[in-house]
Amino acid sequence: MLDKDTEYAFAKIKFIERYKSLAAKYQFNISESFEKYESNQVVNIINELGFEASFNKKEKFFKITEMHDDYKFQFNISLKYGVAEFIWSVWKNSELKMGGTWGLLKEQLDGLENDKVRKPIFRNYDELKEILADAFLIYGDFKREYMQQ
Repeated sequence: MLDKDTEYAFAKIKFIERYKSLAAKYQFNISESFEKYESNQVVNIINELGFEASFNKKEKFFKITEMHDDYKFQFNISLKYGVAEFIWSVWKNSELKMGGTWGLLKEQLDGLENDKVRKPIFRNYDELKEILADAFLIYGDFKREYMQQ
């Protein structure tokens, strides 16, 4: 369960609405998805958007880790099957404060398990870059609000 400060940060940035809007904008037939992306090309896109990422070959996800004062933020990005899934974790002084997929975080915030948000689907690098740019805006707003608690 999320603590009140975390819930407040999510509410302040309108996380649920923004997540639903991002996902709805990129709903395509899964048969159109871009499964054959190159991991180094995705790392380059992430770098262009201002973040440093590594690729975990074994688990097949991209990882961004940032330290801000006593906080460690981790943003994992899974792109399996041409579908973007985002996973966040936050530690304060080495203590895990919150973590989970955006879908799980949404459920913890609104309690609506039957109101699942379909993950965004991308068909090419341009759409992936747009999805990541929007996700990074949400992430930046969350970090700012979370650290003000």
